[in-house]
Amino acid sequence: MREIADEMSIGALRARLRQAHRRMGGEGRIALTLNQEPGEGAYVTHWVKPDGSAFEDCRAVGAGSLRECLSALDGYAAAYRRRPTVEEIGRTLGLEREEEAGGFRMAAE
Repeated sequence: MREIADEMSIGALRARLRQAHRRMGGEGRIALTLNQEPGEGAYVTHWVKPDGSAFEDCRAVGAGSLRECLSALDGYAAAYRRRPTVEEIGRTLGLEREEEAGGFRMAAE
């Protein structure tokens, strides 16, 4: 794991977040919240929309200093396994989505 500098530029921080997001297969979105007051911690979350539901699921990844948050994110990204979408499972089974009905139909053989 790369050393985390005590002071990073916003560009370097965004690059670290994007790198972790790519390692997770680009699923969902990562949010890093930095508190404005000195000495207050930060936290990082992963927002995922499971199975096309109307609401996102928020998963806590880490909290504390920026260094602790990025370290927790690296561990989370390394252990994360992307789940296939309903559409990907349908294609694997040979099903095709009907746009107007919003469901699946069997592929012609």
